[in-house]
Amino acid sequence: MSVVSRVTRRVRLAIPTGLHLAPISRIVELAGRFECGLSIEFDGKEAAAESVYDLMLLGATCGAPLLLSADGQDAEEGLTALAALLECSGDVDS
Repeated sequence: MSVVSRVTRRVRLAIPTGLHLAPISRIVELAGRFECGLSIEFDGKEAAAESVYDLMLLGATCGAPLLLSADGQDAEEGLTALAALLECSGDVDS
């Protein structure tokens, strides 16, 4: 039996253009590399990191406080990777 762990982390969105299609595509691609379930919460709304639609509905802009969570066997690694992507100050449009 495997132990499922849940981890959370608060970050501030540093993508200058906020969450729009280009960075959302990167989030979805990143989420697909992990076994854990990743989610992002903003302003009382929660989105699965695997869902373009859910992420678009968040409407998070640069500087927005986000609560990230992950659960599953590689939760810590997935959460660290997601936080690094969202806290980056570089261009994620390419």
